[in-house]
Amino acid sequence: MKARNNSFEKAAEEFRRELSGKVEERALMKRHTSFRIGGLCELMVFPADAAGLAKVIEYCEQQSLLWRVIGRGSNLLVMDSGVREVMVNLQEGLDEIEAIGETGVRAGAGAKLSRLVKFCQDLGLAGLEWAAGIPGTVGGAVRMNAGAEKMDVAQVLKSVEFYKWPEGIYFRARNELKFGYREFEMAPKEIIVAAEFNLTRDGPAAIRERVQAALKRRRQSQPVSYPSAGSVFKNPEGDYAGRLIEEVGLKGLRNGDAQVSELHANFIINRGRAKASQVLKLIEIIRDKVRKEKGVELQLEIEIVGDQNG
Repeated sequence: MKARNNSFEKAAEEFRRELSGKVEERALMKRHTSFRIGGLCELMVFPADAAGLAKVIEYCEQQSLLWRVIGRGSNLLVMDSGVREVMVNLQEGLDEIEAIGETGVRAGAGAKLSRLVKFCQDLGLAGLEWAAGIPGTVGGAVRMNAGAEKMDVAQVLKSVEFYKWPEGIYFRARNELKFGYREFEMAPKEIIVAAEFNLTRDGPAAIRERVQAALKRRRQSQPVSYPSAGSVFKNPEGDYAGRLIEEVGLKGLRNGDAQVSELHANFIINRGRAKASQVLKLIEIIRDKVRKEKGVELQLEIEIVGDQNG
């Protein structure tokens, strides 16, 4: 990590003075990602609400500080050299969930997806059972158009609440939003603040049964007992990345404590003290071999954060 930048120290002082949320200097990113991998970031801020988020972004923009919004870090591979950005962590503030009318639910971007599933189950609102067991936050799920079992966020979304500096808070309805496979088209520096879902009524017991079935399938098919960032690659059209990786003989391949899962080949797991560089090497090997033997160019589903050459 390079020498400290006084700009981050000044920012920390400002945020402690102006915000009610937590401010953490020199945060170890491995503690804030599901992969349990990553070096230091100079400053992590946990806004308590949308107003606090706006203050953080306004300050960063005015002071020309780079910033990045994260939730539970469930789709990130952070480099060992760390990051030179203000990490704006939403999971301790923008985490409210509330019912809207008969079949609607609004959830803050920082709310855990698992909590949203349980909330809907208890209210007898169906449509998100497929999301049971998916780690991460509502904001991350919307941002990546998370999905499973031929369902995804876009199919049950009603609207999204955004923040962007200097415009402020605004809303867009589902028909104004463009989704693709594991992607959502957003404007630069646009931040998801909350999302509203349009669900259907069903008995809580029936919903609970489907939730439990989804959790069971996930436990049986994915390496949930090890830290990971979920599926590493997007599925190619009409095929599965895991099948291709297994067919070229890379299931179980290990580089230090980073390993291609023996249960699901599209997962790279951290067996203890894996480094980002070790994961990157496995990604490179997988892409190269699948390209040469199958003629398929695998596209990353996870996001790589930080200097890959650092």
